[in-house]
Amino acid sequence: MAKSGKDSKAKSDKKDSKAKSDKKDSKAKSDKVLVATTDEERLTVVNVVASTRVAEELDLPDIAVQLNCEYEPEQFPGVVYRVVDPKLAILMFRSGRAVCTGGKNKDNIYTGIERMINDLRGAGIDTWDFKDVTIEVQNMVATYALHYPVDYDGMDKWTGEPQAGEPRKLNLNHLTFHLPFDKVEYEPEQFPGLIYRLDYPKVVCLIFGSGKMVITGARHKDEILEAVEIIKDELADLL
Repeated sequence: MAKSGKDSKAKSDKKDSKAKSDKKDSKAKSDKVLVATTDEERLTVVNVVASTRVAEELDLPDIAVQLNCEYEPEQFPGVVYRVVDPKLAILMFRSGRAVCTGGKNKDNIYTGIERMINDLRGAGIDTWDFKDVTIEVQNMVATYALHYPVDYDGMDKWTGEPQAGEPRKLNLNHLTFHLPFDKVEYEPEQFPGLIYRLDYPKVVCLIFGSGKMVITGARHKDEILEAVEIIKDELADLL
């Protein structure tokens, strides 16, 4: 009998502890402070591709040996020069042109190309001085996540939780009818995202049901931010 009473008390204590924990979690949710973040803070540049020319002509077999680079002309016509920090790959071609990929910003690109030129010159290979080289960004790829405004008063229809400041789920089928039809492609059997092509800035946006986007084709970060604003305006009346 005494054991039964002890078990009953243990169950009661466990129940009280769970109730307190649930109450604490509920209070934590209600006390959550929503901080407005800017588009630039939510934007992450994941790849910058830039091109340049460092010489009138490059002897690729010699470079491959001198700098111990990857070179398989039967498969690809260029030498692959890799930088560890920042992590980059620079493709050098016989014409003297080079394409740098993998950078997260222009500083990464400039650092990598300067290092490559220094290594080439250090190995006795003629190139132009770094200060005389022109570097052009050809493409930037960035990710961005759409969120509900922090003052949004809607609730999640499944959980009942406030959606203010939370990642925004999208109905891509609905989007195909809302966005300009001649600029949208959506074939979920082939690709899970909606492809939206903007005329200006001339970029391509891959939009996913999770609210995440991948934006590619821009040459400047400002173009990506402008594209984000356009898409947010297009979706404003879908809230």
